[in-house]
Amino acid sequence: MTLQEKIKANTVGLLNSLNGLTDVQANVKPEASVWSVLECLEHIFLVDVGISKALLVETTENNTNDKSELIGYDKLNHILVNKRKEFKVPAPDFVSPTGRFNTIEQGKQSINIVIDKMLLHLNQNDISTETHTIKHPRLGEMTKLDWIYFLITHTNRHIEQIEELKKLL
Repeated sequence: MTLQEKIKANTVGLLNSLNGLTDVQANVKPEASVWSVLECLEHIFLVDVGISKALLVETTENNTNDKSELIGYDKLNHILVNKRKEFKVPAPDFVSPTGRFNTIEQGKQSINIVIDKMLLHLNQNDISTETHTIKHPRLGEMTKLDWIYFLITHTNRHIEQIEELKKLL
């Protein structure tokens, strides 16, 4: 499966997790400290926007290494999905939800737009050979390939969260 196919499948998984929810349900916060489904969607969207911008960062000599992958899918999946309950970090302000989505459809459309732009970039650029890095606030230096793996595993993390929220509705 190509990287683009993995991203598409991941996005379909996210959008399918919203099936059967009404906009009212998607706005419910089970507790004050817990995000609603729409807030999860907004957070995913904001992270995806950040990653799409990271893909456009030009190479400089200051941020190169000798590998196209420093962390890798398996390690990111382990940290973000398998250890989701133990590895909880408050979202930085720039990716914290602010209530921009009032409906599930708004969230779906916004996510589809950013994913489509990212897929277009990946179709035109082979990031699997790029070795420069862009720093993640918690995980450190990551290559563009690592950032795509982060996008997939981060979304999977929040799909699990959405599934848990649905059970509380």
